[in-house]
Amino acid sequence: MAQLSVNSHPLLSAPLRTSFSACLTQDVISYCRVALASILKGLVLLASLYLGAVNSATLASVESEILTEIKQSNQAYQRQLRAMTTERQGLLQQLAEQERKLKTLSTKAASITRGQDEQSMSLATLAQRLQSWKQQQDYLKHLLSGISSAKAIETPQQLSAYLAGFAKPSEFIKQDIALSSGELISGAMLSLGPMHWFISDDGEKGGLLTQVEQQWQLALSFDEAQLAQLSAVKTDHQGVLAIDPSNNRSLVLAQHQESFAEHLGKGGIWVIPIMGFALLALIIALVKAVTLFRLEKVQPFSQKVQSFSQKGEPLSQLAGAGLKRAALGQHQQALADIAKQYPQIEARQQRDDLLLDSLIQTKREIERGLTAIAVTASVAPLLGLLGTVSGMIQTFKLMTLFGAGDANAVSGGISESLVTTELGLIVAIPALIAHALMSRRCHHFMAGLESYAVALSHHSIVGHNESLITSHSKEAVHVA
Repeated sequence: MAQLSVNSHPLLSAPLRTSFSACLTQDVISYCRVALASILKGLVLLASLYLGAVNSATLASVESEILTEIKQSNQAYQRQLRAMTTERQGLLQQLAEQERKLKTLSTKAASITRGQDEQSMSLATLAQRLQSWKQQQDYLKHLLSGISSAKAIETPQQLSAYLAGFAKPSEFIKQDIALSSGELISGAMLSLGPMHWFISDDGEKGGLLTQVEQQWQLALSFDEAQLAQLSAVKTDHQGVLAIDPSNNRSLVLAQHQESFAEHLGKGGIWVIPIMGFALLALIIALVKAVTLFRLEKVQPFSQKVQSFSQKGEPLSQLAGAGLKRAALGQHQQALADIAKQYPQIEARQQRDDLLLDSLIQTKREIERGLTAIAVTASVAPLLGLLGTVSGMIQTFKLMTLFGAGDANAVSGGISESLVTTELGLIVAIPALIAHALMSRRCHHFMAGLESYAVALSHHSIVGHNESLITSHSKEAVHVA
C-alpha cells in the first residue's frame, strides 16, 4: 500500500521512489530467507525424530541453534523495522514538502488563469471603450465641420441677431395623444426642452405630456385656470405655464400611487385572515375598554368599622360616631351582601366559599375577551410570516420560469411577502399593547376586590337594613 501511494504521487522524484522500493524488497528477501531456513531445519529435525536417528544431545543442540537463529532473526527484524521507521519519516517529510510545493504551484496556476481571464475581459472592455471613443470622435468631427462651415460672427450686431434666433418662442404643432381610457384626441403640443404641454382643439383638455413606447400620453391634466394660461400662451404667446422641475419623475410617482385597498390587494390571500383577526381584536378591545372604564372604584375597608367590629359593638352605634355611609359598586356590594347573609361564626366556611365563588365569577366576567386579543397579538405575526414564505415561494417559481432579470415577473411575490409581514406587525403591536393595559386594569380591580373580600371574611359586620361603611378616605368619613 505504501509503495503504491509513493509511486502514484506525481511530484516525488525517481530516486525517492527507488529507495523506498529497494528498502521494501530487501526486507521481504531477508524475512523469506530466515523463514525458509527455519522451515528446512524443522523438517530435518522432524525427519530425524521420525527415523529415530537423533539422540537427546543432538536434539538439544538443534533446538538451541534454532532458538539462536530465531533471536537473531528477531533482532534483525527490529533493526530493519527501526530503519524502515526512520526512512519512512524522512519519506513522509519529503512527501509533505512535495505537497506544499504542489499547493504553491496550484495557487500560481490559478493566479495565472485568473490573470488571463481578466486580461481577456480587459481586452473586451477596451474594445467597447474604443468603439465609444470612435463614436465621440465622429460626433465631434461632424460638429466641428458644421461650425467651420457656418458664417463667422464678426460684429456685435451679428451676435445679437444670432442670439435673437434662439430667443424666438417655440411654436405649437399638431399632435394626437392617447388618454388613459385609450381615446385619441387631437390638439396642439408645445415643447420647451424636456417639457411638453398639450391642449386639445376645443380647449377642454390639456396638461403635461410624457412619451411611452413612442406614443404621447397625457401624464397630468390641468384644471381650468391652468388650461386658460396654456390657451393664452397659444394665442397671445404669453402666460404662466406649470412645469415639472423633477423632469417627469414626480409624474411617474403620482401615476404609481396606490390606495389602501390596492396596497392590501398586493398581499394576496393571507391578508384576509390577518384583517379578520384585526377586526375581531378591534371590536373586542373597544367593548372591553368601555366596560373596564365603567368599572366602579373599589372602596377600601374602613378602619373605623374594623374597630367597632373588634369591640363587638352593634352597627347602629356607627351613626353616633358621626360617620357617613359610602356607596358601594355592583361587585363590591355583592360581596357585602354575602357577608350580611352569613354573619355567624359557624357559617364562616360557607361564607368564604361564596365570597370565593363571587370573586371567580367577577374575574371571568371582566377578563372575558382578553384571550382573543392575546391570540391576535400572537397569530398576526405568524400569518404575516406565512404570507412571506408563500410570496418567496411564488417569487422563486417565477424566477425559475422567467429568470432573475425580469423584475416585473417577480415583483408580485415580493410584494406579497412584504405586505403580509407589514400587516401582521401593524395588527400585532396595538393588540399586544391593548392586552397589556387591559390586563393590568383587570388585575388591579381584582386585587382590590380580593382585599375587600378578605376583610369581610375577618370582620363580618351585620346591620339591620344598613350597609357596610367601607370608605377609608376623607371624602367618605365625616366627623359630626
